[in-house]
Amino acid sequence: MEKVRPQRLTLDEFQQKDVLRHVAELAGSINGGTFMKCHKAIFDATGIWIEELVPVFQKLDAALAHRDLRPEVG
Repeated sequence: MEKVRPQRLTLDEFQQKDVLRHVAELAGSINGGTFMKCHKAIFDATGIWIEELVPVFQKLDAALAHRDLRPEVG
């Protein structure tokens, strides 16, 4: 497997690049895990890292970890 070249992009740069389709296809193959795990898997596959997403994904992961999964008892 060819090693990908790391690229640090902003969200704006990412949206301007012709990688959205490739990343969307890749994201569809990731099943389960956390938002950060997905972000890291995309980095491993493409070399793309968007630092702006790190705090967002950390907050989403924290919210998921603390959600109430108990069934509603009426």
